[in-house]
Amino acid sequence: MKKNTGSTSTPFFDTPMGNLLKEYCENRLAVLALGAVVIIILIAVFAPVLAPQDPYDLAQLDIMDSTLQPMSESESGMVYWLGSDGQGRDMLSAIMYGLRTSLSVGVFSGLLAFLIGSLVGLLAAYFGGKLETFVMRLVDLQLSFPAMLVALMLLAVLGQGVGKIIFALVVVQWSYYARSARGSALSERNKEYIEAARCLRLPVRRVIFRHLLPNVAPSLIVIATVQVAHAITLEATLSFLGLGLPITQPSLGLLISNGYHYLLSGKYWISFYPGVALVLTIVCINLVGDKLRDIMNPRLKQ
Repeated sequence: MKKNTGSTSTPFFDTPMGNLLKEYCENRLAVLALGAVVIIILIAVFAPVLAPQDPYDLAQLDIMDSTLQPMSESESGMVYWLGSDGQGRDMLSAIMYGLRTSLSVGVFSGLLAFLIGSLVGLLAAYFGGKLETFVMRLVDLQLSFPAMLVALMLLAVLGQGVGKIIFALVVVQWSYYARSARGSALSERNKEYIEAARCLRLPVRRVIFRHLLPNVAPSLIVIATVQVAHAITLEATLSFLGLGLPITQPSLGLLISNGYHYLLSGKYWISFYPGVALVLTIVCINLVGDKLRDIMNPRLKQ
């Protein structure tokens, strides 16, 4: 009698990733927030295709279409669903392009801060001693200053630009990852599998990236989602103050700043709709991060 040697596949929802997805879907608000984040990302990525107008192409702008109210139609037949600003730019198109820039700055700065801060924190926890003391005193020193103050001082020296604001945000954020990575790695470095790796004289980079990092990554990922929203907020604030991106770069903070002087004249839509887009983006990202935090650390559910 022949035995059945065929392998049986494990159902997806019985895998760790499936369990994570199933637990995440238990919260309807978190699911809606995740869906909103996906839609926002798609809008930002495909802004050149979806936007009715390129708001930063001077050939497509007409000063006669400036400060039109929402749902207005221009002489050329174009409908300004969210109105236009003082330069005749379609606010809907400007918001799409603004999301593109704001998300790019937030994601790239968060990714660089994640890589630098995590590596520094893991090295400090693994080697300990003077290196750990120096790193943690540096982290404590930076965290003693408000993030906005540090970013303002850096941009006052560096000037405006996408690369410069990303650099400033990385300097502001890396310490959060370093402290969290060091704290998580401290509880792991004295466990048996790390001691075994040391006894086998495995390379330091292998112990850190193959053993330590996978065990501290969940907490760092949760921090990353929150820090991306924080970076978007900082960029919008700095751009609103005139120290972030130049006026030639679309940004939600710049759009809000451009409409600030029109508020007293009743042209609220120039600042209002970019502000709504900014708030929705930050709230949705934070809701996703909160749910991931609850899943990674069940004790926080209480």
